[in-house]
Amino acid sequence: MVKLRILNIEDLEFLLEIRNDESTRYQLKDNSIYNIEECKNWFNNLKSPWYVVEVDDMMVGYFRTNGKEIGCDIHPNFRRKGYARAAYKEYLKNNKDVFLDVFEDNHAKKLYEELGFVKVGKINTLRGRNYIKMKYEEI
Repeated sequence: MVKLRILNIEDLEFLLEIRNDESTRYQLKDNSIYNIEECKNWFNNLKSPWYVVEVDDMMVGYFRTNGKEIGCDIHPNFRRKGYARAAYKEYLKNNKDVFLDVFEDNHAKKLYEELGFVKVGKINTLRGRNYIKMKYEEI
């Protein structure tokens, strides 16, 4: 069973392990690599909660929030197991008015559509790829 728990400062090394992985950065708007000091500074100024995605008390990813914008990144060792889907479903139980941004060619776009997200517009082109906005429409 997937659980979301509030991210704490002790989780930042794990977050960076996922965030700085090339396969994760390829799918993010900001594809920069961050060090632990930059991450701690970011964490100390965080305005919306972020969560650790856990399965049987094991960390498998993190869930991002920025106001009504959301996203989820799973550690490369735990991908393709349904954890992101379960994390989104868990979050969406109590949060309906949300959106996310995604590259149009990201395989996760299909997951978002299955969860009830619909394209509401192209944001722009980044690194030669279409970056779009999707809004949650409860199924």
